[in-house]
Amino acid sequence: MTTIQKITLTILAMTMFLSANLFAQDKQGNAAKRKAVTLNGKVIDANNSEPLMYVNVILLNPKDSSLVSGGTTNEKGLFSFETKLGKYIMKVSYIGYKDIFRDIELKEAATNLGTLQMTSKATNLGAVEVSAQKSMMEYQLDKRVINIDQNIVTAGGDATDVLQSLPSVSVDEDGNVTLRGNSNVKVLIDGKPSELLGNDLATVLQQIPASTIESVEEITNPSAKYDPEGMSGIINIKLKEKEGRGLQGNFSVSGGSALQKLTPRSNASFGINYSTNKFALFAQADGRFSTRANKNDGLKFLFSHDTNMFSNIIRSQRKGQSENLSGGIKLGADWYINKKNTLTFTYGGRMFGSLSDWDTINNTDLFLADSPREVLEADDESRNGQFHNFAINYTKKFSNPEQELTLDANYNIGLFGNESTQLMDYSFISDYEKKDESESRSNRAVVMLDYVHPFSKKARLDVGYNLNYSFGNSYQDYFINGNSQRDDAMSYTYNNDEQIHAIYATFGYSFNDKLSAQAGLRAEVFSSNGTRKIISDTAVKFETDYNSLYPTLHLSYAFTKTQSAQISYSRRVNRPRGWDLLPTVDISNPEQIRLGNPDLKPEYTDAYELGYSVIFPTTTIFASAYYRQTNDRITWYNFLWNTANAHDYGFDWALAIAGDEVDKGKLAMTSMNITKSYNYGLELIIDQQIAKWWKINVSGNLFGNYTDGSALGAAEVKSLNWDVKLTSTMTLPHDWNIQLSAQYLAPQKTIQGDNKAMYFADLAVRKSFWNKKGSLALRFSDIFNTRKRVGRTLTDDYFNFSYRKPYSQSINLTFSYRFGETKPKQDTTKRRNNQENQDNSIMESGEYYGE
Repeated sequence: MTTIQKITLTILAMTMFLSANLFAQDKQGNAAKRKAVTLNGKVIDANNSEPLMYVNVILLNPKDSSLVSGGTTNEKGLFSFETKLGKYIMKVSYIGYKDIFRDIELKEAATNLGTLQMTSKATNLGAVEVSAQKSMMEYQLDKRVINIDQNIVTAGGDATDVLQSLPSVSVDEDGNVTLRGNSNVKVLIDGKPSELLGNDLATVLQQIPASTIESVEEITNPSAKYDPEGMSGIINIKLKEKEGRGLQGNFSVSGGSALQKLTPRSNASFGINYSTNKFALFAQADGRFSTRANKNDGLKFLFSHDTNMFSNIIRSQRKGQSENLSGGIKLGADWYINKKNTLTFTYGGRMFGSLSDWDTINNTDLFLADSPREVLEADDESRNGQFHNFAINYTKKFSNPEQELTLDANYNIGLFGNESTQLMDYSFISDYEKKDESESRSNRAVVMLDYVHPFSKKARLDVGYNLNYSFGNSYQDYFINGNSQRDDAMSYTYNNDEQIHAIYATFGYSFNDKLSAQAGLRAEVFSSNGTRKIISDTAVKFETDYNSLYPTLHLSYAFTKTQSAQISYSRRVNRPRGWDLLPTVDISNPEQIRLGNPDLKPEYTDAYELGYSVIFPTTTIFASAYYRQTNDRITWYNFLWNTANAHDYGFDWALAIAGDEVDKGKLAMTSMNITKSYNYGLELIIDQQIAKWWKINVSGNLFGNYTDGSALGAAEVKSLNWDVKLTSTMTLPHDWNIQLSAQYLAPQKTIQGDNKAMYFADLAVRKSFWNKKGSLALRFSDIFNTRKRVGRTLTDDYFNFSYRKPYSQSINLTFSYRFGETKPKQDTTKRRNNQENQDNSIMESGEYYGE
């Protein structure tokens, strides 16, 4: 047993010992104060008398509406929980139904409230009928949830469009995701690593139609229960599953194109499920075809230190498009063994293929008017892949409804293929042609065992084990200058193996009706090794092993029943992996050299956050201040490839392979550690109900960055940036909805340059019909055609100016239809999570009791 494992087990033992003492004290105190009483009853649908499962039944203190106790109904609609004798306000709540409030007085040891009937929400506001629906954004203790069904500006799009519309989230043209201005964010799909669907996040997001997404969770400072990767937090994309009891289904189809250039795109999705009190079957299928096009323009000035003048000027103009076809299927079954045991099996499969064609014109030596040189480059690439995910989930409940044991096990198989051809037509030397082929296979197993033990209404312990194991292999073959014979000096094979074993514990305690706390600790053992072998050379290996502790702390204080504050801390990590750690050189690209860096270290971040929320009858305000300090930050770094720079940056060993490439104006690209960086900011989100038919959401993020690049010879970068997003939703008569979304990203500085401001707006209109089971949505993206990326890179050796413009102004039409009974969802996992959030405190659930 390693030292860190001994330390962690000791901490867990101490936590359980302290928890047991607190529980004993609480139990003795409660027995002395008031006698316990059992409250039970049944909840049914008033229209069809069917039982409703996972309805929240809670008791409130009549003096201040604070939460006293509560429980949820089972599959038969029955509830039963213990409380104390006295007078209470009982609240019965369920999504899609009107809340029930009742004054009750408990005088006996057992009280049966009989059968409670709940009716569906449907209020008529003049000529505008507003049916029960979720808010676009919900605020919970440690996260905010954005419901995509209410976001019609993403209709017909994919997961990239969905993320782009979220508060404090940005996605660039390459699919890179940032949260609060930080690109180091962990993206999950249904709570599982996005790597289960492929190593390229941008490709994964483009394959998921927006119509298959139910909600997205933003978790900016996660507890120890979560994977500590992702310096700025976690984004969890939750896909649609079961719709309710009985037979349910949904269907969606869409089509559209960019306006400046014909880039057809379409997708379709279909889902169906059937459930009873004993089992549930569900299936989802989707297909997507999209065309993406861009045009880029760049100007690079190379500087000579010998003459103190520019030695070369190169202009690069690039344009092209890619066609992408993907399809996926998800099958699953729930078996409700009994009221305390549930077993779920799921299979998810996805396939994709893409073709891309890019043309580039490079003009070099532009400063010599009499002898400019031109290089024409043509790039063709085809990619394909398939993923298979097998998952099993077991949930066991106990007599106490809050006591729970869960086991999640996932196994994923990924197969990828790639073939590309690059042709360089030089006007001054012989042409250059490179063809490469690659195949890879990846396997990943993710297992999570979690146990929740409530010692009392005040004390709660959550412990678990997490395994993340992956292994794979690949090959890369290069064919140079039209040769059918493989170039063994460049071709290679690669094998990798990675394991992460983690144990964690979180302990929550409510000191009183206002103050609650949760402390957590996660211990991880990380090991990784890889081998890259050039066909004509010996194998190059790397191994890395380290252990780390990740503490977390969350405090919550409710000033009143409508306003509260939270303080949180967590330690997070960004691990270098795979190719980045190998001491290898890739010279396959004639314009640049890519270097591995075996000296790369993991970066660690200490994240602090202060949040405040207040709820008014028509306004919700959420504000937060955050600060993150990162040590040994990892950053992409470019430098001109020559002997002096190779020595200064510690890549002398690479000269043995790429020594012939020095002083040719090529750039070397690698990942490197810099000393430290700081990230801090203020975030404000306002939900405002302007009128009964008009609601807006405004979110703004003011964030600063400090990066110390002096260790690499770069400057210290201090910048203050900001962005703002606006979503306006109007619910009009006769089931019409209009939604406008606008975004502005202010200029930003980087460690080697800056990016100019970017802004754009989207508009969508939706008409519902057939008793709201069908809808037609028209989306107009980038209304003013203003979305573009302009930036520059400034170093001692070169200046580079770049311009990128996607064909983003587009129009899209989407038809959606739901069939079967439109009853609220009975999904066990989601209902359980909602109940856990409500149990934290009445304020954290976002309920308002001022009426």
